[in-house]
Amino acid sequence: MPKWFHITISVLLALLAIGFSILICGKHHWGYIPCAAIAILLFGCFYGFLRLCFWAGAKIALSYVEAYQKHVRPHIEVEAIQKYIAEHPVEKPVQKSPIEEMAEHNQILNQEERLRRFMETCKRERKQFVAIKEKADEEKLAKVQAYVRQTLMPFDFTDEELFQVSECVVSLVIHGVVVPTLPIKIEKTGKKEQLTQHDLANLSWNIANQYNLPNKLAAQFAQYTFPAWFWNTTTETLAKKLKHRSGDHYIKIDENII
Repeated sequence: MPKWFHITISVLLALLAIGFSILICGKHHWGYIPCAAIAILLFGCFYGFLRLCFWAGAKIALSYVEAYQKHVRPHIEVEAIQKYIAEHPVEKPVQKSPIEEMAEHNQILNQEERLRRFMETCKRERKQFVAIKEKADEEKLAKVQAYVRQTLMPFDFTDEELFQVSECVVSLVIHGVVVPTLPIKIEKTGKKEQLTQHDLANLSWNIANQYNLPNKLAAQFAQYTFPAWFWNTTTETLAKKLKHRSGDHYIKIDENII
Protein backbone atom coordinates (compact mmCIF):
# COMPACT_ATOMS: atom_id res chain seq x y z
CA MET A 1 0.00 0.00 0.00
CA PRO A 2 1.48 3.41 -0.93
CA LYS A 3 2.23 5.72 1.96
CA TRP A 4 0.12 8.57 0.60
CA PHE A 5 -2.88 6.24 0.22
CA HIS A 6 -2.47 4.99 3.80
CA ILE A 7 -2.34 8.57 5.13
CA THR A 8 -5.37 9.63 3.08
CA ILE A 9 -7.48 6.68 4.27
CA SER A 10 -6.42 7.29 7.89
CA VAL A 11 -7.45 10.97 7.69
CA LEU A 12 -10.81 10.10 6.12
CA LEU A 13 -11.50 7.45 8.78
CA ALA A 14 -10.54 9.91 11.51
CA LEU A 15 -12.93 12.53 10.11
CA LEU A 16 -15.66 9.93 9.79
CA ALA A 17 -15.15 8.78 13.40
CA ILE A 18 -15.20 12.37 14.68
CA GLY A 19 -18.41 13.07 12.74
CA PHE A 20 -20.21 10.03 14.15
CA SER A 21 -18.91 10.85 17.66
CA ILE A 22 -20.30 14.41 17.43
CA LEU A 23 -23.70 13.13 16.28
CA ILE A 24 -23.91 10.56 19.09
CA CYS A 25 -22.74 12.95 21.84
CA GLY A 26 -24.97 15.76 20.56
CA LYS A 27 -28.01 13.50 20.62
CA HIS A 28 -27.40 12.36 24.22
CA HIS A 29 -25.89 15.69 25.44
CA TRP A 30 -22.57 14.13 26.47
CA GLY A 31 -19.42 16.20 27.07
CA TYR A 32 -16.16 16.51 25.22
CA ILE A 33 -14.36 13.64 26.97
CA PRO A 34 -16.95 11.03 26.05
CA CYS A 35 -17.02 12.48 22.55
CA ALA A 36 -13.25 12.08 22.20
CA ALA A 37 -13.36 8.53 23.60
CA ILE A 38 -16.14 7.55 21.21
CA ALA A 39 -14.20 9.11 18.29
CA ILE A 40 -11.06 7.14 19.17
CA LEU A 41 -13.07 3.94 19.56
CA LEU A 42 -14.83 4.43 16.24
CA PHE A 43 -11.52 5.24 14.45
CA GLY A 44 -9.98 2.06 15.87
CA CYS A 45 -12.93 0.01 14.67
CA PHE A 46 -12.92 1.57 11.22
CA TYR A 47 -9.14 1.24 10.84
CA GLY A 48 -9.13 -2.36 12.14
CA PHE A 49 -11.92 -3.28 9.71
CA LEU A 50 -9.96 -1.69 6.85
CA ARG A 51 -6.79 -3.62 7.76
CA LEU A 52 -8.80 -6.81 8.01
CA CYS A 53 -10.21 -6.23 4.53
CA PHE A 54 -6.71 -5.67 3.09
CA TRP A 55 -5.36 -8.75 4.86
CA ALA A 56 -8.21 -10.89 3.54
CA GLY A 57 -7.71 -9.49 0.03
CA ALA A 58 -3.98 -10.27 0.12
CA LYS A 59 -4.66 -13.82 1.27
CA ILE A 60 -7.20 -14.35 -1.52
CA ALA A 61 -4.83 -12.88 -4.12
CA LEU A 62 -1.90 -15.05 -2.98
CA SER A 63 -4.12 -18.14 -3.01
CA TYR A 64 -5.19 -17.33 -6.57
CA VAL A 65 -1.60 -16.78 -7.70
CA GLU A 66 -0.48 -20.02 -6.10
CA ALA A 67 -3.33 -21.96 -7.67
CA TYR A 68 -2.58 -20.36 -11.05
CA GLN A 69 1.09 -21.30 -10.88
CA LYS A 70 0.42 -24.87 -9.74
CA HIS A 71 -2.55 -25.79 -11.92
CA VAL A 72 -3.40 -23.29 -14.65
CA ARG A 73 0.04 -22.21 -15.85
CA PRO A 74 1.51 -25.73 -16.32
CA HIS A 75 -1.61 -26.70 -18.25
CA ILE A 76 -1.23 -23.66 -20.52
CA GLU A 77 2.49 -24.39 -21.07
CA VAL A 78 1.79 -28.03 -21.91
CA GLU A 79 -0.86 -26.97 -24.41
CA ALA A 80 1.57 -24.46 -25.98
CA ILE A 81 4.28 -27.11 -26.28
CA GLN A 82 1.89 -29.61 -27.79
CA LYS A 83 0.65 -27.00 -30.26
CA TYR A 84 4.24 -26.12 -31.28
CA ILE A 85 5.10 -29.79 -31.76
CA ALA A 86 1.99 -30.28 -33.84
CA GLU A 87 2.82 -27.28 -36.03
CA HIS A 88 6.51 -28.18 -36.33
CA PRO A 89 6.79 -31.92 -36.72
CA VAL A 90 10.26 -33.40 -36.52
CA GLU A 91 11.34 -34.71 -39.84
CA LYS A 92 12.68 -38.21 -39.74
CA PRO A 93 16.25 -38.51 -41.03
CA VAL A 94 16.46 -39.85 -44.51
CA GLN A 95 17.97 -43.28 -44.44
CA LYS A 96 20.89 -43.40 -46.83
CA SER A 97 21.65 -46.42 -48.86
CA PRO A 98 24.97 -48.25 -48.37
CA ILE A 99 26.16 -46.97 -51.74
CA GLU A 100 25.44 -43.34 -50.75
CA GLU A 101 27.18 -43.78 -47.39
CA MET A 102 30.21 -45.28 -49.12
CA ALA A 103 30.31 -42.41 -51.63
CA GLU A 104 30.17 -39.85 -48.82
CA HIS A 105 32.92 -41.66 -46.93
CA ASN A 106 35.10 -41.80 -50.05
CA GLN A 107 34.55 -38.08 -50.60
CA ILE A 108 35.80 -37.32 -47.06
CA LEU A 109 38.84 -39.52 -47.59
CA ASN A 110 39.50 -37.81 -50.92
CA GLN A 111 39.42 -34.39 -49.27
CA GLU A 112 41.81 -35.54 -46.55
CA GLU A 113 44.18 -36.93 -49.15
CA ARG A 114 44.05 -33.68 -51.15
CA LEU A 115 44.82 -31.73 -47.97
CA ARG A 116 47.77 -34.02 -47.17
CA ARG A 117 49.21 -33.63 -50.67
CA PHE A 118 48.73 -29.85 -50.52
CA MET A 119 50.58 -29.64 -47.18
CA GLU A 120 53.44 -31.78 -48.54
CA THR A 121 53.69 -29.47 -51.57
CA CYS A 122 53.79 -26.38 -49.34
CA LYS A 123 56.45 -27.97 -47.14
CA ARG A 124 58.62 -28.86 -50.14
CA GLU A 125 58.24 -25.42 -51.72
CA ARG A 126 58.97 -23.72 -48.40
CA LYS A 127 62.21 -25.67 -48.10
CA GLN A 128 63.13 -24.71 -51.65
CA PHE A 129 62.34 -21.06 -50.95
CA VAL A 130 64.46 -21.06 -47.78
CA ALA A 131 67.34 -22.74 -49.62
CA ILE A 132 67.16 -20.22 -52.47
CA LYS A 133 67.04 -17.32 -50.01
CA GLU A 134 69.99 -18.64 -48.02
CA LYS A 135 71.98 -19.09 -51.21
CA ALA A 136 71.10 -15.58 -52.37
CA ASP A 137 72.07 -14.18 -48.97
CA GLU A 138 75.42 -16.00 -49.10
CA GLU A 139 76.10 -14.73 -52.60
CA LYS A 140 75.16 -11.18 -51.61
CA LEU A 141 77.41 -11.30 -48.53
CA ALA A 142 80.28 -12.67 -50.61
CA LYS A 143 79.90 -9.79 -53.08
CA VAL A 144 79.85 -7.21 -50.27
CA GLN A 145 82.97 -8.74 -48.70
CA ALA A 146 84.68 -8.75 -52.09
CA TYR A 147 83.77 -5.07 -52.54
CA VAL A 148 85.29 -4.23 -49.14
CA ARG A 149 88.50 -6.16 -49.87
CA GLN A 150 88.95 -4.68 -53.35
CA THR A 151 88.23 -1.18 -52.03
CA LEU A 152 90.69 -1.28 -49.11
CA MET A 153 93.41 -3.45 -50.63
CA PRO A 154 94.99 -0.62 -52.75
CA PHE A 155 95.66 1.27 -49.50
CA ASP A 156 97.99 -1.42 -48.16
CA PHE A 157 95.61 -3.04 -45.67
CA THR A 158 97.21 -6.27 -44.49
CA ASP A 159 95.50 -9.63 -44.88
CA GLU A 160 94.86 -9.72 -41.14
CA GLU A 161 93.29 -6.25 -41.24
CA LEU A 162 91.15 -7.15 -44.25
CA PHE A 163 90.00 -10.32 -42.50
CA GLN A 164 89.07 -8.33 -39.40
CA VAL A 165 87.10 -5.79 -41.46
CA SER A 166 85.38 -8.66 -43.28
CA GLU A 167 84.33 -10.23 -39.98
CA CYS A 168 83.00 -6.86 -38.80
CA VAL A 169 80.93 -6.67 -41.98
CA VAL A 170 79.45 -10.12 -41.24
CA SER A 171 78.58 -9.05 -37.71
CA LEU A 172 76.95 -5.88 -39.05
CA VAL A 173 74.82 -7.25 -41.89
CA ILE A 174 73.96 -10.69 -40.45
CA HIS A 175 73.51 -9.96 -36.75
CA GLY A 176 72.91 -6.20 -36.84
CA VAL A 177 75.59 -5.45 -34.23
CA VAL A 178 79.04 -3.95 -34.17
CA VAL A 179 82.07 -5.09 -32.19
CA PRO A 180 83.44 -2.24 -30.03
CA THR A 181 86.77 -3.95 -29.21
CA LEU A 182 88.85 -5.62 -31.94
CA PRO A 183 92.04 -7.70 -31.60
CA ILE A 184 93.86 -5.79 -34.35
CA LYS A 185 94.08 -2.00 -34.15
CA ILE A 186 94.11 -0.63 -37.69
CA GLU A 187 96.64 2.20 -37.64
CA LYS A 188 96.47 5.27 -39.84
CA THR A 189 99.85 4.70 -41.52
CA GLY A 190 101.32 4.48 -45.03
CA LYS A 191 98.80 4.64 -47.84
CA LYS A 192 96.00 4.39 -45.27
CA GLU A 193 96.65 8.06 -44.46
CA GLN A 194 95.21 8.91 -47.89
CA LEU A 195 91.81 7.80 -46.69
CA THR A 196 89.73 10.39 -44.87
CA GLN A 197 86.72 10.19 -42.57
CA HIS A 198 84.52 10.91 -45.59
CA ASP A 199 85.96 7.93 -47.46
CA LEU A 200 85.34 5.45 -44.65
CA ALA A 201 81.94 7.00 -43.90
CA ASN A 202 80.98 6.44 -47.56
CA LEU A 203 82.25 2.86 -47.33
CA SER A 204 80.10 2.22 -44.25
CA TRP A 205 77.04 3.76 -45.89
CA ASN A 206 77.52 1.70 -49.06
CA ILE A 207 77.57 -1.51 -47.00
CA ALA A 208 74.61 -0.59 -44.78
CA ASN A 209 72.55 0.60 -47.75
CA GLN A 210 72.58 -2.89 -49.29
CA TYR A 211 70.76 -4.20 -46.18
CA ASN A 212 68.63 -1.12 -45.37
CA LEU A 213 70.43 -0.63 -42.06
CA PRO A 214 70.01 2.67 -40.16
CA ASN A 215 72.67 5.37 -40.39
CA LYS A 216 73.36 5.19 -36.67
CA LEU A 217 74.39 1.54 -36.93
CA ALA A 218 76.55 2.30 -39.98
CA ALA A 219 78.18 5.17 -38.04
CA GLN A 220 79.00 2.84 -35.14
CA PHE A 221 80.49 0.37 -37.61
CA ALA A 222 82.80 3.07 -38.96
CA GLN A 223 83.78 4.23 -35.48
CA TYR A 224 84.55 0.80 -34.03
CA THR A 225 86.15 -0.71 -37.13
CA PHE A 226 88.33 2.33 -37.95
CA PRO A 227 88.86 4.03 -34.56
CA ALA A 228 92.04 5.83 -35.71
CA TRP A 229 89.95 8.00 -38.07
CA PHE A 230 86.91 8.64 -35.82
CA TRP A 231 88.37 8.97 -32.31
CA ASN A 232 87.16 12.58 -32.04
CA THR A 233 83.72 12.08 -33.67
CA THR A 234 80.44 11.20 -31.92
CA THR A 235 78.01 8.65 -33.29
CA GLU A 236 75.20 11.21 -33.55
CA THR A 237 77.33 13.65 -35.55
CA LEU A 238 78.63 10.95 -37.88
CA ALA A 239 75.14 9.48 -38.45
CA LYS A 240 73.87 12.89 -39.61
CA LYS A 241 76.74 13.32 -42.11
CA LEU A 242 77.39 9.77 -43.27
CA LYS A 243 77.06 10.39 -47.03
CA HIS A 244 79.52 12.64 -48.85
CA ARG A 245 78.90 13.07 -52.57
CA SER A 246 80.60 16.40 -53.22
CA GLY A 247 84.40 16.58 -53.34
CA ASP A 248 87.17 14.32 -54.56
CA HIS A 249 87.05 11.09 -52.52
CA TYR A 250 88.80 7.78 -52.98
CA ILE A 251 85.65 5.92 -51.88
CA LYS A 252 82.51 7.35 -53.40
CA ILE A 253 78.85 6.78 -52.66
CA ASP A 254 77.62 3.82 -54.67
CA GLU A 255 74.09 2.47 -54.17
CA ASN A 256 74.76 -0.59 -56.31
CA ILE A 257 78.12 -1.88 -55.07
CA ILE A 258 77.15 -5.49 -55.85
